Amino acid sequence: HEFLRDADVVFGIGCSFAKTGFGLQMPKGPYYIHSTLDPEDFNNEVEISEGVVGDAALVLDAIIAEVRELISGPRGRADAIAAKIAEVNGAWRKDWSHKTDSNDTPINPYRALRDLHATLDETVGIDNVVATHDAGSPRDQMSPFWNSTTPLSYIGWGKTTQLGTGLGYAMGAKVSDPEKTCVNVWGDAAIGMTGMDFETAVRENIPILSVLLNNFSMAIELPIMKTATEKYRATDISGHYADMAKAFGGYGERVESPEDLNAAFKRGIRATEDGQPALIEVITSKEIDYSVFR
Repeated sequence: HEFLRDADVVFGIGCSFAKTGFGLQMPKGPYYIHSTLDPEDFNNEVEISEGVVGDAALVLDAIIAEVRELISGPRGRADAIAAKIAEVNGAWRKDWSHKTDSNDTPINPYRALRDLHATLDETVGIDNVVATHDAGSPRDQMSPFWNSTTPLSYIGWGKTTQLGTGLGYAMGAKVSDPEKTCVNVWGDAAIGMTGMDFETAVRENIPILSVLLNNFSMAIELPIMKTATEKYRATDISGHYADMAKAFGGYGERVESPEDLNAAFKRGIRATEDGQPALIEVITSKEIDYSVFR
């Protein structure tokens, strides 16, 4: 966010620049270059200075070739920029450490995601992981904090999509690259939409690691559904999804204490290595603070 705010040039590649409550707000003032397949996308929400029509990969290849003709080599700025990124990122993570390092119960979802990333890195190496979020709170809680170290290792899908979409993406990733540990993170509203398809992973021998953040609520909707919640409990959700996973023939485990996260994730990873899809159900708080930089 800080680098976007201070930029004098912004190059959008294959994006829409559409205004949305699910993404960063684009600042006014920078010199915008927009590369997209359809010129109808130009100047819809952001006034651009240059438009480039073409496939993103082909456009990037052409630009790289052109830049190589213009400069003789590195300009010696990379180390300073990397240090600045580390400084900004460190300060931001410190601001959120009371959530990512929380020992509270129910478990803070940011703590669960921190331990998931650390456990994956410890056991299989984060370079060997393909991860995706889901619609709703898991998207906003996971995407800012997840460190992706290799290309195509994080499937971040659009502004928002249907609840439960991430399960199929994780299965598709595993079929595409069976050697990778493929993970989807979702909430109890999402699993309510497509959870039965966990059986597909079992039946088709697609050993994914599915991590459910279960707070028994559509928590992201609580601020705008106060009356419906008070009168009709319209945001309440129930279920024991680890038992569901076991009933389907997968590995299932429910975690209710933060000190048990690491061991539970390891057991889930081990199950996938043995060819069994795994669902780790983490009982979490109704967390609705998000790092959205509005």
